Amino acid sequence: MLRNMHKRITMISFGMALLCIILSTIFSMFAISHMGKENQKEMNLLLAARVHDSINSALTEPIMAAKTMAYSQALIDFLSGMESADAEQENVAYMQSALARIKAGLGYDSAFVVSSGTNRYYTYDGLNKIVDPVNDPHDVWYSIFLEKNKEYDLDVDVDEVNGNVWTVFVNARVMHEGKTLGVCGVGVQMTQLQETIAAYEREYGVKINLIDANGLVQVDTDAVNIEAAHLEDIPVSVKDSREYVYTEQADGDFAVSKYVDNLGWYLVVQSRQPKVDPQVMQLIIINAVLFLTAALVFVIFSIASHRRTRILINSSYYDQLTGLQNRRAYEESLATLNAGRLRPDLVCAIVDLNGLKKANDSIGHAAGDEIIKGAAQCIEKALSPYGEVFRIGGDEFAALLKVSPQEQEEAIAALRREVDAWEGMRVKELSVSVGCAARRESKTMTLQDMVQLADKRMYEDKKAWYALPGNDRRRR
Repeated sequence: MLRNMHKRITMISFGMALLCIILSTIFSMFAISHMGKENQKEMNLLLAARVHDSINSALTEPIMAAKTMAYSQALIDFLSGMESADAEQENVAYMQSALARIKAGLGYDSAFVVSSGTNRYYTYDGLNKIVDPVNDPHDVWYSIFLEKNKEYDLDVDVDEVNGNVWTVFVNARVMHEGKTLGVCGVGVQMTQLQETIAAYEREYGVKINLIDANGLVQVDTDAVNIEAAHLEDIPVSVKDSREYVYTEQADGDFAVSKYVDNLGWYLVVQSRQPKVDPQVMQLIIINAVLFLTAALVFVIFSIASHRRTRILINSSYYDQLTGLQNRRAYEESLATLNAGRLRPDLVCAIVDLNGLKKANDSIGHAAGDEIIKGAAQCIEKALSPYGEVFRIGGDEFAALLKVSPQEQEEAIAALRREVDAWEGMRVKELSVSVGCAARRESKTMTLQDMVQLADKRMYEDKKAWYALPGNDRRRR
């Protein structure tokens, strides 16, 4: 009887101990699940930010190239007077030569000009066609773009000149005295974007798309889905918003969306939340050792997750090549300034490298990286004492300064001195174009007005640099 009682007490004690382990394990699993979900959400948002920056950076350069073509005085002169409806052969030869140089010099897959006067579609390969949106479905893009009345736009279509390969075309409007003279631009084959996106999909186990406002897929690693598939029930963020929208479904799926203002499309990143394996759960409940192991794994996971989050934060806000703050940090600084009252001593400066393309082509990309880092060092040394400095594009930098008129003059002069004194291992000299806009110039000037004015003045400075002997616009 005593033996049975002892046995019963032992069984009860064992059961109570086992029950404590089970309850403790269940509680721990709930805690792990909750904290893991929060960490996963933060990492998903940071991943979406990295993808956004990569895609935005990849398409910023062709956008700038198309806009630069549209501002070209030679093209404006050609479309406004030099082009003749009769002299087709001479016109085709002239434009073919010019577009072939642009394509070869900038390394794009396509370069084109459409004349509003003659409807001729010029390419680097000659006269491709006479554009006819009414009778040719492939030409509908032309009339749609003109109706939008936008400076530039992106369009996904097959490139008839390059074997009907899916291509992202950047269309830019050529204007003169308020009149549209035509449309010009460049094309980037979809494979380049697909390779960038595929690398993220493989590494993080996600699905990445760029879609338009109607949910129509514009960019996908599977060409079958381009301009064919729709993403439904994906809540995209409000147009022009700087926020990332995170949505979690009941089955564990999640979606992060962000409006990419430079492209006019929405970035959508989709994946599935990690779930606890039931067999692992049973083993943890049955065996106290596995419970302790799970606790240890949780600690290791938390440390690794914390490190990974820190790495993602650094890569999301800082440029890896120069160490400066990146475009995302710049946009958030602009948003913070916009949220308050603009200071009268606020100055926006835009700095753009001269000759980066030439260095990359003639010496190599290591030389290009050298002058990018050199420019960053000069800009940081001269301007950072007065505010924040950023690298916002391949060869473009920005600074948000709080300075008096005299300090502004001294800061820009210091930048010029630093640039003139710089000498690299591969490249012996450095040149930049600078444009500034100060809030004190007009009490009604908005922050967006300041950025646009600084950018315009930078291009005026660059135009003056191009006018100097030996500076070739095509080898920028």
